[in-house]
Amino acid sequence: MYFTDLRINDTPVVPGEKGVPLNRSITTMSVPAGDDGREEDNIIELSYRQSNIEIRFSTNSYLEAEKNRYSYRMVGLSDRWLLLPPGQKAVQFFNLPAGNYRFEIKAANNDGLWSDEVSTLHFRMKPSPFLSPWAWGLYGLMAIGAACFVLRYFTNKKLFEHRLELERIKEQNMKELTRARINFFTNISHDLKTPLTLVVDPLKQLKTMLPENNPCNAYVHLIEKNVNRIQRTISQLLQFREIESQKITLNRQPGDLIRFIGSIFSLFDFYANKKGIETDFNSFCESFYTRFDHDVIEKIFTNLFSNAVKYTTENGYVGVKVARASDEQIGANRNRMPGTEYLAFTVTNTGAEIPEERKESIFESFNRLSDRRPEFEGSTGLGLAIVKELVNNLGGRVSLASGNSRVAFTVVLPFTLLAERTDSGAESYDYTVSEIDNMLSEEDPSAWSDRHDRKACTIVVIEDDPNLRNYLEQRLSKFYNVYTVANGSEGVVKVERIAPQIVITDLMMPGTDGFGVCRSLRSNIKTSHIPIIVLSGMKDSDSKIRALEAGANVFLDKPLDMDFLLKQVDNLIRTQNELKERYSKKFIAEPSKLTISSMDEELLKKAMNYIEQNIDNNDYDVDAFAADMSIGRTLLYQKINDITGMSVKEFILDIRLKRAAQLLKESDLTIAEISVMTGFANPKYFSICFKRHFEVTPTEFKRKA
Repeated sequence: MYFTDLRINDTPVVPGEKGVPLNRSITTMSVPAGDDGREEDNIIELSYRQSNIEIRFSTNSYLEAEKNRYSYRMVGLSDRWLLLPPGQKAVQFFNLPAGNYRFEIKAANNDGLWSDEVSTLHFRMKPSPFLSPWAWGLYGLMAIGAACFVLRYFTNKKLFEHRLELERIKEQNMKELTRARINFFTNISHDLKTPLTLVVDPLKQLKTMLPENNPCNAYVHLIEKNVNRIQRTISQLLQFREIESQKITLNRQPGDLIRFIGSIFSLFDFYANKKGIETDFNSFCESFYTRFDHDVIEKIFTNLFSNAVKYTTENGYVGVKVARASDEQIGANRNRMPGTEYLAFTVTNTGAEIPEERKESIFESFNRLSDRRPEFEGSTGLGLAIVKELVNNLGGRVSLASGNSRVAFTVVLPFTLLAERTDSGAESYDYTVSEIDNMLSEEDPSAWSDRHDRKACTIVVIEDDPNLRNYLEQRLSKFYNVYTVANGSEGVVKVERIAPQIVITDLMMPGTDGFGVCRSLRSNIKTSHIPIIVLSGMKDSDSKIRALEAGANVFLDKPLDMDFLLKQVDNLIRTQNELKERYSKKFIAEPSKLTISSMDEELLKKAMNYIEQNIDNNDYDVDAFAADMSIGRTLLYQKINDITGMSVKEFILDIRLKRAAQLLKESDLTIAEISVMTGFANPKYFSICFKRHFEVTPTEFKRKA
């Protein structure tokens, strides 16, 4: 048996050609079965692209060759021998998978006698790169990666769903908490109405009974005004509760919307003119007849106008612009209904900007989230919450934009344009007039008629509420000189300029709050020694600790007990005076036992150190001392006087004499030697100064010691 030809992909294989697996003729590659020694040398290696092969063969039996028969098998595919039809001298294999194969063939002559000789060919089919071990390893990694991705995807999805659920629960809890708080305050508000009635009516009776020139009228006026504030807050709270619970019923009446809103805005002109505020009302049309609830529209725009005018700085600007709403203002999720016109009302005012993170929360009720009250947030926080709830009930939306020292609220509302120009006559401005009266009342604090003479001690009161500020001034001015300011920044400047004995400051204020005031005063050498009393309605321990850490001496809760406040002020001033007196009587200065702030203690130690270094120099005077301290004479005099109760000259002399007293007591030096060592050129002058200070002569002092 021998092989005659090898065809790959139906193409004859010519040994030696490029890409051909044979390097010699196929006829020489027949290996007898069992000859393992030549097997490795005769392996035909095929690539995965050469998986279709045809093997041709023949035998050396030429007698009636057409009757010769062949039997073959391809070990690796099958171990079974297959018999070929007579005369067939070729075998084809298609799509051989990767692996090692052994092709075996044997022949039978025309008599049917089978030869014992079996010829073999060895093939090695290389796998496709996509089926190689490296590829399978990559597929394994990809499978693991895909499994990890899927696992992570579903894990993240589950976590995301869990977070969403937590957020939903949190939001629901917050809504329930807010609702519970509102219900609580609503119930309390109902309970307060009866006691308030019993306060208001007797107060009116008392007011009619008092003569006009009676000093008590100022107290009656103050009580009446704050009772009215409480009543207004209760009314707002009940109103907000009614709106939030959707118990409000809309009563749409025909009317001119533009004229109605313009009339509301014009009512604020008087208040705006008092502050020098420029006002402007601009509309895309002169009139717009539609059906609307006059009461609801009045509440929405009264609150917006009130908010704008109230928080506009003096000589500022408040403007109202009415225009057709754009698609962006309406919102992508709202479709324009046939016959419905969306109008955009923009209320703009100059003043303090609203931070980005506060733009959403400012519309929430009871949204006081920080200890520091911003300039734009001075009331209960119900006004804008009422606006948002009412706008939502009307199917509109409200938004806020702030920048370049301007604040703009935009309200977008849907209206149906009426063909007939009718007016229901339902216009009433009671809510607006009441709001303006309250604003004017708050801007007109009680005028206290009693005036007091100049006192020995001075107090600066920093309080943003005008009524409480004026009341504190009235009560404190009987005993002290009182200066008042409305915010922390002005208060710090006022304290630096006046140098009072006591500072009383509120904790929550626009601009610089009470914590900032304490830190500023304590870090300034001009004011570091001044005692500070902090007033606050926040009763939590954290606020008290923070205030004391910032440098406050006393923390008092509101509502204030004025007698207790007066006693605290008196105690602080008396303590300061006692410390000064104690210092002047000590033979050896002990600054750590004298001052109330570390900055003052360091200053006093530094001063004593310079005097000690120059204590034997009789030319060391105030100018030299001020130059060493690197502080102006005026400020140095003020600080030394506030701490010790002495002038700078007296302080230097006091240190010299106390050092002399120590030397007289602890050493055997003569009086003349001690006088020279402590900077006295003349022993006689030293004796005079010593007797004036200690009420005994140096000789008597030494004898007693």
